Amino acid sequence: MNFLKRNKAIVITIVIFLILVIILFQVKNIFFPNTGKAIYGNRLEGIEEVEISKETYENVEKVLKEESVLSSSTDIAGKLVKIFITVNDDTTLETAKTYGKKALEPFSEEQKKYYDFQIYIQKKTSSEQFPIIGYKHHAKQEITWTKDR
Repeated sequence: MNFLKRNKAIVITIVIFLILVIILFQVKNIFFPNTGKAIYGNRLEGIEEVEISKETYENVEKVLKEESVLSSSTDIAGKLVKIFITVNDDTTLETAKTYGKKALEPFSEEQKKYYDFQIYIQKKTSSEQFPIIGYKHHAKQEITWTKDR
């Protein structure tokens, strides 16, 4: 008891400091509730089992080169695989859509059932019918095209 009487100011300062730390922690949790949690939540569970290798990406580019596509590239973000294709200026809309189907051939059925695919097809120069964007949802079998003109 004598210790508390002699060090009253220090004890009060420590108690006030502890109360402020607790209050600041609660304020931080109110303004930043998701700090430290994964961006995609649990939507990426099981992605390790159906990972896409570099060889698959290279096979996509190889298949498209055989179809005389000017250039192609792929990008992945979470469960979304984006395929960018640039075609010749004399390519028709229907031919371009077949390139989209060809681009999905190197992927396994398990990968097609897990990942969503977006296919961006554009011409080297601007055109009324291009660019077109195809989307394949993991639960669907066919590609849905955004611009059918």
